[in-house]
Amino acid sequence: MKHTLLLLTALCLMLSACSTPGASLAANGIQAWLDQPVPGSILPLGAFPLKAHARHTDGSGITRIEFLVNGVPVGAVDTDPNAAIVYGETTWNASSPGQYMLIARAYAGGESSDSAPALVCISQEFQEAVLLQTADCSGLEEVVPSAGEVTEEALPSDKLTEIAALTETPAAPTTLAPTTTFTPAPSTLTTVPPSATFVPPTATLALDTSPPTVDITNVSPQALYYGSGCSAESGILTVEAYVADDRGLGEVYLVYGFVGAGAEGIFVEMSSTGSGYYRAIVDIGGQAYNFFQGANGEIGIAVIGNDQAGNSAQDSSPNIPLAFCPG
Repeated sequence: MKHTLLLLTALCLMLSACSTPGASLAANGIQAWLDQPVPGSILPLGAFPLKAHARHTDGSGITRIEFLVNGVPVGAVDTDPNAAIVYGETTWNASSPGQYMLIARAYAGGESSDSAPALVCISQEFQEAVLLQTADCSGLEEVVPSAGEVTEEALPSDKLTEIAALTETPAAPTTLAPTTTFTPAPSTLTTVPPSATFVPPTATLALDTSPPTVDITNVSPQALYYGSGCSAESGILTVEAYVADDRGLGEVYLVYGFVGAGAEGIFVEMSSTGSGYYRAIVDIGGQAYNFFQGANGEIGIAVIGNDQAGNSAQDSSPNIPLAFCPG
């Protein structure tokens, strides 16, 4: 099992038709969601890629994805209206530090729908994206990394699935006992008043720097299929994992991707089944044609666990083969 510190964070993004955090299903059937950045992220000052997906309940019809920052369009991507699920990406170059609200807007004909908004903070103190632990940018100074601090990424840098974790080495309490001097004289009693110096103890509360335990316990089936020549059940992926933390667990995500097809960082929040076990079920077969267009491929899998102190860990599984079944 592999444990590592993630700079990703985390809210989940699904490409299935289920209720999805970060996605909004409008009455007109248009659904849009931001893949990157995750809400609550701190982003470095400068160019940063914005990524989003969209779909329509009719199965096709999305013509464009537009990105807005504080209500102002910063980029748009024309999409294939015949695709079941579409993807858009643009680069946003924040001009100054501060707090920003990001939205992805999907269009189908003359109608549109917005994703759930993502509040992010821009800071020149950061070189990589991390996850902020407060509702706005007011706590930004509390998570500025110290000089020389080294961070790691568990996923490739172009997959924003980033979660922050800060470490400090607590200083041991130091207490100096009072010193007293008393000098008696045998014949003439002379008492020297006691002199005492008391240094109050200094203590630093130990921070939680231990990541959760994450262990993938089941991945089924061992091979997936898609296409009109296969049954719908042959494309359903089930992933189960054990995730625990002795100081309080946060979110648990399944991260999967269509390897080599430009969609390798899709997040799904896993559901608890009790006793520290979590499960996610994803319809890979229903999404695969949009990415592989009838070709064979692979599905990459990882499970990410976050604790309430901002520490994260992940466990990954070998890629699952995906085969096309022509009708």
